[in-house]
Amino acid sequence: MAEREFDAVIVGSGINALVAGALLAKAGWKVCLCERNASPGGAIATRSDRIPGYTIEFLSSWYPLFVGGPAYALLADDLTARGVVFQNTVLPTGVVCADGSAILSTDPAITAEQLGRHGDAENWNAVMAEFGAKINLAFGLLGTDFWRKSSLKFGWSALRQLGRRKLVASGAELLEPAAPWLDRAFDSPVTRALLAPWALHNGLGPDDAASAFITKVIGAAIAFGGCPVPIGGGVTVVNALLGIITDAGGEVRTNAEVTRVDVTHGCATGVTLADGTSITSRRAVLASVTPQALYTHLLSENEVPADTLAAAEAFRYGRAGMQIHIAMREKPIWTTAPEMADVAMVHVLESMDSLSESVNAANRGYLPRRPTIVVGQPCTLDPSRAPEGHSLLWIQLQENPRHIVGDLAGEINCGDGTWTPEIRDAYAERIISMLEPHISNIRSAAIDSFALSPADLQAMNINLVGGDPYSGDCRVDQYAAWRPLSTAQGHNTGITNLWQIGASTHPGPGLGGGSGYLVAQRLLKK
Repeated sequence: MAEREFDAVIVGSGINALVAGALLAKAGWKVCLCERNASPGGAIATRSDRIPGYTIEFLSSWYPLFVGGPAYALLADDLTARGVVFQNTVLPTGVVCADGSAILSTDPAITAEQLGRHGDAENWNAVMAEFGAKINLAFGLLGTDFWRKSSLKFGWSALRQLGRRKLVASGAELLEPAAPWLDRAFDSPVTRALLAPWALHNGLGPDDAASAFITKVIGAAIAFGGCPVPIGGGVTVVNALLGIITDAGGEVRTNAEVTRVDVTHGCATGVTLADGTSITSRRAVLASVTPQALYTHLLSENEVPADTLAAAEAFRYGRAGMQIHIAMREKPIWTTAPEMADVAMVHVLESMDSLSESVNAANRGYLPRRPTIVVGQPCTLDPSRAPEGHSLLWIQLQENPRHIVGDLAGEINCGDGTWTPEIRDAYAERIISMLEPHISNIRSAAIDSFALSPADLQAMNINLVGGDPYSGDCRVDQYAAWRPLSTAQGHNTGITNLWQIGASTHPGPGLGGGSGYLVAQRLLKK
């Protein structure tokens, strides 16, 4: 069954698909988004029906990369006109660890006071001065399309700014792990624990190559830009971007699973849905999927070169994510660090050493015995997410094995290694017990709670393979110019008019819309 033509057909409806679709639609393209789930949004999954009265982000929640990125700069007026309001805070993040607590603020005076208590105020200022002098190059590197001629201009700009010796030295700096850098740059274990967990939010651990660079980038982004969230949840952003597409004559189809990308004489001409519907594209097909989904399922084997197919099959997925959501009848009471009551996102861990241990344990298939806990408090920015006087905890765990070999603490029977509801709930209980000394009313004030295991995450979004929230291992051999595949040319699949976007592609995961922006810009400049 054939349907009318579009200029572009996009597989998926996550942030990258929505950004690409909106930018193309603003330029006059007729766009069709095909989403296999009943609701669009990809990893933006806002729900208000799970616990009545509470607006809960089941997956992603925080928008510093989007608000600070180039896609938002082009779409801000359109989003504002459609009712999207981002709320920020001067207290975006903090840490509670065995040696104390600290807050990283957008207000330099607050950060100076907090880190000054640990003897690291001058060290932080030195890091920001040194990194700030070339922050344009750092963010430019992450936003560069390595497979376009414009990347040569970026390289020339870096050479002119730094000179040959400093440019070569910067290459070594880019590959340094976070742990030795933090040991060298800061005196206090509290400051190290404040910064080190941010590498987790890009799929890295503190001992991985390039994790120092990522820690600096995210630390600077948080210090300068905070941790904004949209009032009412991410669904407001999704609906606004969809509105841009449909107002321009495009369509958004849900329950529309794409089973094949149609290719004629080496050129992508559209897609076929599971019900047999054919949707034709005149100018481009964008697939926001993993490399394995694209090259081994959506394309026929004779359409994919052997080396590309082998690279796609070898594409690795990273550690799994897990979440715990707790609806509370009052604000959390932070007994060990009362100043965390108004902080948007708090990392709770023993130390940078425990972080290294937990990352390595998860990499080897074990449940950590002392995991790093991300405690999100969305109501500190958006009180409308809960009834008046009530609150929410959005708890994220990023050091989990996709398949469980064992429990490092020796407490949980892991069976055959599959994530079952019993293992999920037992591990969630470990997390709540670890938080109880810090948040005294985490049990007594809880109205309702639920946990999402890696298996639950994959069931919600097919791109989160094994529960990997970043759609692919982000270590250096699968990052930057080598993401998604070392054999591919970035987002260009080698098939005319077929492009790959999404978290599996450069510039990687996060709610930034970076790959959607890069491909849209490339199409509009053709």
